[in-house]
Amino acid sequence: MNNECPAVFDDLYTSSVGAIVRSQTHYFDDTVRQIIETSVIPKGEPFTVGDYGSHDGSSSKDILEHLLGALKQNHGEDLPAHIIYEDTANNDFNALVKKVFCNWRESLNHQKVYLSMCPTSFYEQCVPDNTFHVLLSFWSVHFLPSSVSYKDSLNTFPDGSRAECDAMAALACDGWQRFLLIRAKEIKSGGCMLLITPAQDTDMKYGESRVHLQNLWVAMTTVWRLLRDLKQVTECEYEAANYPGYYRNEEELRAPFRDDASPVVKAGLRIKSLTLSHEKVHILTQRLKDIEQETEDKDDLESSVSKFVSAIRSWTEYMFMQALSSRSPSSRRDVVNTFYDLLVEHIKQQDISTCEWDNVIAYLVITKM
Repeated sequence: MNNECPAVFDDLYTSSVGAIVRSQTHYFDDTVRQIIETSVIPKGEPFTVGDYGSHDGSSSKDILEHLLGALKQNHGEDLPAHIIYEDTANNDFNALVKKVFCNWRESLNHQKVYLSMCPTSFYEQCVPDNTFHVLLSFWSVHFLPSSVSYKDSLNTFPDGSRAECDAMAALACDGWQRFLLIRAKEIKSGGCMLLITPAQDTDMKYGESRVHLQNLWVAMTTVWRLLRDLKQVTECEYEAANYPGYYRNEEELRAPFRDDASPVVKAGLRIKSLTLSHEKVHILTQRLKDIEQETEDKDDLESSVSKFVSAIRSWTEYMFMQALSSRSPSSRRDVVNTFYDLLVEHIKQQDISTCEWDNVIAYLVITKM
């Protein structure tokens, strides 16, 4: 989901974040195989897939091509297929049109594949009841419809107060149930959701890092404080930059499914699988390999960290642009450019070999009975 991400970052998102997510969808290979093998589609009925929080459509590209290609091979090219791309109204839908409707439309290489856009928050019902056979949502369900105002942090971590963290956890609990109940209406009986979401490993059962990109949030908060201390942003602007997302832990993800009396369970939803994984950030992992092989080069370090920060900028910049909303566009741009330049320099001084730079990711398959 992208609130105020300029067009210049569209290709960057595709080549960095989109590419990373596409590489992660192999976790769903068995589920996709089962969908292909067991789907019973009445003649003339379209096979309908949703991509929620789609941004420019790059994250779902590969899994959609595989799924639709295999279904048409099994059911014939006459099988109609409908892909509905959802994101909030302030998403850059021009990027989606250019990437999917223009560049990638031919790559599907099938007749009767219909594409639609839905500029509606997924905290509202986006399509009629019983629409989807499959719903995809990659790196989106951690975003919430509202947020708390952190006084001295960008996120619950590193320095959200206990009251702020509790308030955000409560919002995330309500948001998760709301998301699930609406999807229960939209998905057909026998359909499923495939979700990838950044997460917390609260008890560090699966690795040594507790929070998704833990040290990134430390670094960003440190640099944002520096701009405040240098009087380049005001105290009000400093406090206005808050991340409207929450990284749920395994228990929080499972909670709506624990009790048979739960509205989510009564709506027919079940968790088929939930896998929590710790994964190195690809750009930084390559840099570590260079260091281990004693081929360290200053230009390589600059390039690796700059690419990493640029990828982060594609989904965090809007926080700072909104916090600086009272300024002129040129003033906002100058401050934000300074922030990310300083972030590059700050990260270059860090020990990126520690696990606190890990992605902590949850992979969920949720079915509807």
